Amino acid sequence: MFNKRILDYLGCLSEKRTPDESARRRYPPELDEDARIMVLDKDQFSNDAFLKIIPSKAFRRLSSKTQVLTGNKNAYVRNRLSHTQEVAYNSNTIARILGLNEDLCYAIALGHDIGHVPFGHAGESFISDITGKKFRHEVFGVVVAQKIERRGKGLNLTWQVLQGILNHSRGKGSIERTENIFEEANVVMYADKPYIWGDINDIFERTKTLDYRDFPDIKKLADIFGKNHRERTATYIESLCCESAQKGYVSFQESEMAKTFFELKNLMYKVYNLVNLQNSDEILERLYGFLSKTELIGGVDPALVFALMTDDDVLSLFGKVCINARDFNDCSVAEIVGHLKGKNINFFDPDLNW
Repeated sequence: MFNKRILDYLGCLSEKRTPDESARRRYPPELDEDARIMVLDKDQFSNDAFLKIIPSKAFRRLSSKTQVLTGNKNAYVRNRLSHTQEVAYNSNTIARILGLNEDLCYAIALGHDIGHVPFGHAGESFISDITGKKFRHEVFGVVVAQKIERRGKGLNLTWQVLQGILNHSRGKGSIERTENIFEEANVVMYADKPYIWGDINDIFERTKTLDYRDFPDIKKLADIFGKNHRERTATYIESLCCESAQKGYVSFQESEMAKTFFELKNLMYKVYNLVNLQNSDEILERLYGFLSKTELIGGVDPALVFALMTDDDVLSLFGKVCINARDFNDCSVAEIVGHLKGKNINFFDPDLNW
């Protein structure tokens, strides 16, 4: 039966909806490769989703990148692409209930993780170590969209979508809203956080990588939201919309359900290190050693090349006794490297001052 409580929240934040007409891009239509098939100005955020992000190479690579379990062959275990699809659904649902811009939320959600690197957070830590700078996938996602895609020309996404990508991540920290930003960005930030339910599902229930009996508090807190992934997601969305309606802005940080969720999120971050590949450092170091010495990447920063690889790229090359040009050219990253030669790309700078 339809949850009648949702009716109390319908359109409650409609006055904060980002208007479609506010969309702006760095380059004018005459310099946009998609201009010939773009529809009306009011559909610019939809254009970002369907004409730019979904056909992009970065989006396609998500299917071969770790969500929480690396190298798992079970088709039902989540990867970055299936996670992205869930975030897009959550974002659209929340936006529809609250009366915000669904197209903007959908586009941000589709692009929010295009900056992720192979091996998930282990890969991020590896890049941080070798570069001496804190690597942030949300920053790199904007760099990918603006400097790497379309043979280095960039996707020419709207400023709003790029800002949403840049502000979606919280990592191990709190899930407080971002102030002084359009509400759709906060919707996607919160819509991303139910990855916890998917991770619990994959780790404890689908693959049984870990046993609930060793983590009773995780099971106890998760069951407050429901007995399965769908129930937990529905409770999360309803609780977020309830708090947002009461606050008058997108929020999920002060209610009892929000506090319970944050407690569970903290517990899960103690679990993640237990399910990463135990030999990930060995794999990543060998791969980076190859990239640092090979002439196949034409002088492009090996850290940048590594960041653009997929799990499949890394594991395939790691499995070779001797890596040759054909092995490298079989990887998805080989198609990108040629367009990066001679370019100085700072993948720590989102470059959004326009």
